Amino acid sequence: MNDFDENILKEQSKENFKDFLEKEKRSLITYTKDSNLMYIPDEKIEKFHMVPQKQSLYLPLSLFLEKDLNNLEIIFHIYYELALYSDWKKNASIYLNRKKSFQKQVDEMSKFILKKIESEGLQNDRAYSEIVITSYVKREITDFLYTMDRYYSFLKVLQLSPIYRDVENFENLKIYLKKREGQREKIIELPKHKAYSNSFMIIELFSEIPKIDRVIKNPFEEKIFGQDLFSFVRFNFIKQINRNNTVLERDEFIKSFVYPSFEKLWKEEIEEITLQKSKVETKDTSNSSENPFSDERIEDEDGLEISKEDQEKMLQEMVEEEVDISSDVEDIVKGRIDLEAYGVSQQEQDLFNYYSQKVFKERQEMKNFWRELIGNAKKEVNVKKKEQRKGKLDVDSLIKKYPDFLEAEKKGSYKNLPIFSKYELEKVSKELPEKIEISFLIDNSGSMTKSKIEAGRNALAVTLLSLEDFNEYLSANSEKLNQNVEVLSETWFYGSNYYKVKKFKYKNNSKKEKSDIINSIVKLNGEDGATDDASLLKEINKNISGKQELRIKNGKEIKILFQITDGASSFPGLAKEEVKELIDKNVKVFAFQIGKTSEKDQELFNFVWNEGHENNHGVIIGEEINKLPTELLKAVGKNLENIFRK
Repeated sequence: MNDFDENILKEQSKENFKDFLEKEKRSLITYTKDSNLMYIPDEKIEKFHMVPQKQSLYLPLSLFLEKDLNNLEIIFHIYYELALYSDWKKNASIYLNRKKSFQKQVDEMSKFILKKIESEGLQNDRAYSEIVITSYVKREITDFLYTMDRYYSFLKVLQLSPIYRDVENFENLKIYLKKREGQREKIIELPKHKAYSNSFMIIELFSEIPKIDRVIKNPFEEKIFGQDLFSFVRFNFIKQINRNNTVLERDEFIKSFVYPSFEKLWKEEIEEITLQKSKVETKDTSNSSENPFSDERIEDEDGLEISKEDQEKMLQEMVEEEVDISSDVEDIVKGRIDLEAYGVSQQEQDLFNYYSQKVFKERQEMKNFWRELIGNAKKEVNVKKKEQRKGKLDVDSLIKKYPDFLEAEKKGSYKNLPIFSKYELEKVSKELPEKIEISFLIDNSGSMTKSKIEAGRNALAVTLLSLEDFNEYLSANSEKLNQNVEVLSETWFYGSNYYKVKKFKYKNNSKKEKSDIINSIVKLNGEDGATDDASLLKEINKNISGKQELRIKNGKEIKILFQITDGASSFPGLAKEEVKELIDKNVKVFAFQIGKTSEKDQELFNFVWNEGHENNHGVIIGEEINKLPTELLKAVGKNLENIFRK
């Protein structure tokens, strides 16, 4: 009964929340400059979640209920999350590449730290390698920019949301945020440079300058053009908000007036660090708890805001959406490209455009699948780290360090005791193949009727174009994957004979690549006689060199083969031998039989592709030939998913 009542409460809350959002809709449109953005309450999530492709902001309904937030507090969180939304849409790629605009600062700070490492004789220690230090510096600077963006977002809410111009509403908001932030007491535990960047919000809420531990001089006491630092930054941020400035203007201001103090305190912090030689030599010593440059990212358990990492993913999706729009426009005007020299007529280009538009929806769905697949290829997981100097008290660590604890008790100082534990986000990287080759073997024999040809063309159009999209995403995310991965495709037609229509790759010849994709679709016409697939399978088998076979075995390469036929092999015994040899060489082989076929043809198909093999490799689609595009695309996607997620 309680569960039932809880579900009813959630449904009622959803409806009330929707009514509340409906009343705020006009103000939100004015604020975001986007009338299409949808606001969806979701009881399963714990933080705000933006999905650019769906133009939707998902709101953590359960947390709103648990924390018993009133409308004033809820609307603040929504405005706060969307403060930079219009700028994100215009400048997503600039936000993603801010490290490049701060390259000078990255280089200077990396050089400073490496010089200290060298002075302590640790330049050959892998824990302090140049790549580890540069990564650490970039992370600290992007964290700094994220913190400044959050402060800028807060000021934007106050400036542009009429509800908070009311003095009483503003004071109530401050009371709520003071309770929620809880950062004033914690600021002393932060490194100096982080304490500095977090202080802007503390000063805003409490009207007092936090004490930054061990500073030579508090930067907030300095004057810029006759104003104290906080007032000067606040005034100029508000001026930029009112002028509707972008991230470009904001970053230039930050570089000139905010970052210098951050860097100065950061250098003071580095100077005070005593570096220790790595205790364990491993491939990744950067995550050692002894290493001050390790990747320590502890998620704020109480925060509702989109995290920096989730924000980066969202921006990446926005950039990819821009690429999608560009590629879609390119598809529409493809008929204007002169491909006559490559054997493609204007009429054939028009026919290809017809098929590319027919499969537009399925291709878009696959783009979302590719994004998610690449996003999951490298992820971070929470790992509990014991014997830490900060975090939550850990019983095992306390027992182990109990003598040190007793000694500290006598002195009355518990600072730096490693008796705590905390969760850190640790990178988990996959070892991916360098190359994935996918071959499509298409039956173009005389028995291929008009409806079968239509299904084959649709299947090839959506699959080949989707693989092109996937390659673009792989190229754009090579840094994230820490390696280059390419997916190559080729197409063969067979009947009485066989011939290649599309090669795996053409160096620096995009027109030839496009021409072969077009030919793979429009040249399928059922005019090639009988069904001799055995000769083609033998040709592909013969072309796998000993070196490639070894690379396939070692996982450096993946080779996948998909065959589409409307009948049975003319030489089933030979075809079965070649299929078995390909499987023995670790080639992944699959076949689809389409159309109405005799019982004998089905038996022969099963003999070649299913009988005597450890797993079935053939699927009989039969008369539901319209399922072929979906089944082929699903099989391609599943194979790539196994590679990227296993």
